[in-house]
Amino acid sequence: MSHACGPSQPPPNRDANEPLAALRDGRAGLLPGEGELPVSAPACDEAARVAAAPRAPSPSGATTPLPVIQDPYLTRPLPPERPPFSTLAVSSVVAALFGPLGAIAAIAFGWAARREIERAPEARRGQVLASVGLSLGVLLTLCWSSAIGFGMWMWRTHNSGETAAAAIGEGERSPEPASTASPAAPLPDAPPPAAQPGGSVPQHTIQRRIGGVSIVDIGVDVSTLSEELAKQRADAHARGEKVLVMTTSDPCEPCRGVDRALSDPLMQTALRSVRLVRVDIDVFKEDLDQIKMPRRLYPGFFLLSPDLSPQDGINGGEWDDDIARNIAPVLGAFVRGQYTTRRQPWHPLPGSGMRL
Repeated sequence: MSHACGPSQPPPNRDANEPLAALRDGRAGLLPGEGELPVSAPACDEAARVAAAPRAPSPSGATTPLPVIQDPYLTRPLPPERPPFSTLAVSSVVAALFGPLGAIAAIAFGWAARREIERAPEARRGQVLASVGLSLGVLLTLCWSSAIGFGMWMWRTHNSGETAAAAIGEGERSPEPASTASPAAPLPDAPPPAAQPGGSVPQHTIQRRIGGVSIVDIGVDVSTLSEELAKQRADAHARGEKVLVMTTSDPCEPCRGVDRALSDPLMQTALRSVRLVRVDIDVFKEDLDQIKMPRRLYPGFFLLSPDLSPQDGINGGEWDDDIARNIAPVLGAFVRGQYTTRRQPWHPLPGSGMRL
């Protein structure tokens, strides 16, 4: 069966026996005038569906059209609804940008977002974003932990250095330890340069301190060198010090290099609790020969045996340049009896001293 739309189509075939008037009436009720369409005329496809739809009988005998069924091939299907996005997944990525606490929060938000998406009754989006936020939080937490740990280590190292420096300074300024011996007279201030071994030998024995090191310059007016050394050893023992005799001369540039290095922190550490007794080899030539203390190579450094003869000795040839960095390791090990590898072995003069 075919159906026509509009006035340009020919009317359907009818029975030849049907009266012509009835045909006109039917056309007048259904078709518009020539050249125009009725205002309420349905579209072609709609009219075809209405005409093809079966009609239900009504109580008055007339037929009514049944409801139109939607054809899926003629209309576009509605797009499916997208599942909602997890706000926790977005929060995990955003929180990672707010420092160490934000990185920790990103881990918590990412973990919560993954559990929420897995356990939600309805489908939710954001699984990948939650995983990204969780991974980013873990990575940034490790980075922040390393940075904070390194900063604390640097801070503690810096404070430890300052504390050690302050302790050294306090040690240098601390008074002498209490002694059971009779109290000694206070040490005089440093004498003028003319009274130092770099100039002329002092007239009287001078004792002073450079930092934590006690310095004694033997004066010309002493009766004998052996008696003065015995006195200095007794006084040093009472103060908890160890006597180290240094032979010097004027002029002697290596000797002056040792004198200038005494104030260096390296030398202060190496000669802590040491009394350095300086003896001029020209003024006390006979006294040095009497106690068998070598004077050919100077500056010389000697540890005394019980009879005041040198027990062990070294000289300035054990180091290169006369600076604290070269002198301190040698003298520090020597006064503690730990200087074994030497450039020149120790040989006491005949008839005195002891071999180690």
